[in-house]
Amino acid sequence: MKFYELPPAVESAVRNTDIRPYVRVLFELKDSDVFIDNADILEFVATSYKSVEGGIVNCGELTLDNKSGKYDVEKNEELTTGLGVQIWYCFGDNNNTFLRFHLFVDDNGFQNQETGFLNKTTKVRLIDLSKKLDDAKLQKNWTEAETLIHCNVCDKTQPEKSLVHRIAARGGIKTNEINCGKLPFDVPYVLVEGSAWKELCALAKAYNAIVECGKDLTLSFIESPYDIENIYIEESDYFLIEKDITHYRFFNNYESYANNVRLKYTRYVQTEKQELWTYSDGPVWYDEEMKAYYPFSDDSRKIVKDKDYEAIYTAKNIDGKTRNVVFADQLSTEEDFINDMEVTGNEKPVVIQYDTKKYKDRAIIQLGRNNQLIGLKKATISGRAIISENNYSVFVKDDSEIEKHGQIVRNVTSKYLSDDSFENEPFCQRRAKDLLADCINTKGCYYLTTYIPMIAARVGAFMDIRLSKNGKIKKVRIEELTFRYKKEEAFSSEIWVKRV
Repeated sequence: MKFYELPPAVESAVRNTDIRPYVRVLFELKDSDVFIDNADILEFVATSYKSVEGGIVNCGELTLDNKSGKYDVEKNEELTTGLGVQIWYCFGDNNNTFLRFHLFVDDNGFQNQETGFLNKTTKVRLIDLSKKLDDAKLQKNWTEAETLIHCNVCDKTQPEKSLVHRIAARGGIKTNEINCGKLPFDVPYVLVEGSAWKELCALAKAYNAIVECGKDLTLSFIESPYDIENIYIEESDYFLIEKDITHYRFFNNYESYANNVRLKYTRYVQTEKQELWTYSDGPVWYDEEMKAYYPFSDDSRKIVKDKDYEAIYTAKNIDGKTRNVVFADQLSTEEDFINDMEVTGNEKPVVIQYDTKKYKDRAIIQLGRNNQLIGLKKATISGRAIISENNYSVFVKDDSEIEKHGQIVRNVTSKYLSDDSFENEPFCQRRAKDLLADCINTKGCYYLTTYIPMIAARVGAFMDIRLSKNGKIKKVRIEELTFRYKKEEAFSSEIWVKRV
């Protein structure tokens, strides 16, 4: 991950202490975009961090001078929840600007407050689109889980077969609003049932990608080291030295240490077409040749009396072991089902219901006998299936680290892992190795503050720091950022970084 590229004039102004940075705020009103008066902006605090779910979240709080009453919601109905707000950082004049955040007013809206007669202010809390993407109620068909079959992780050339695009579409994000790389790993089966944001975060965690609702495009899914189209770069993009650091604090990150990674997942495998179900409910009789058949002598059998009789599919894996089916296609048609029936006489059961579309892992069947005595030898459904191999695991450990510290295990699960190869190695094996390397790397973290407006910095980007004149240069990765602007005080950048 690289820092944002700044315009040349802004780049030179960032380290110029004679030029004081300030914030400009643009409201995306119904008829036009409007910059509010700079003098009204008393304070703006912006934070960018990586959430527990795995995605980057941007948020902020804006404090406005409201002596004039122009930010009263009673006077302007457009100043309301969901209003788009652009945050620009400026240097010198309004031409040296950089758009850093695209946010939205949260559910609390414009909060007007007054102390005495003159102290009138308005507070506005701002969120990015991830908050909306995490609210399933705001999404289309949020009560319905979606089954996705044989999709690639990410491929903008085939959005209809790309997990990133299919999941984002549940949140109303269009293909042309997505910035992404290419992760052509086939995921045979996945059930998408959470919010669009949580599902995208889970996908990003599985492939060590960065997912963010950014300032330029609505959604970015980038910076995966397994991207085959874009080179993953870990080069430092910035150098912060001791004279620029106003405060720092070091702390250990031992809580993230592990020397044994157990990557657990359910492995989904596509089978060839085979028999998925055969009728086998008792009682069963045997003919003279000791071949089984099922007498339909009355209407007591479940497949006759029940309207919702379930024919649950199972299939055999490559080793001949029976496995559960999660998805089936190329199934026997009703005509095939009838033609393939075998009976002892001439009369076959009547098919009252044969539904293979309602469910992906079973059929709904009801048969009738028309008051005939029927001996059913065989009734089957064939098709192609995706089977589940539960509790599939990859174990990777570092014996030397275990000898030093004892065995410390990190269990990782994901429904999005693929069995495809990456650089001639099964992806799951490679991912487990990379996770282990990250878990062993506990060189510590730093909290740093600087007067430099590091507005080009991004969570996930690499940089170098030096804490003393003769000290070592340390390479770090940014974990969290906060920019503090106050009208009457110096600008402050706060960054949380992890050594790499």
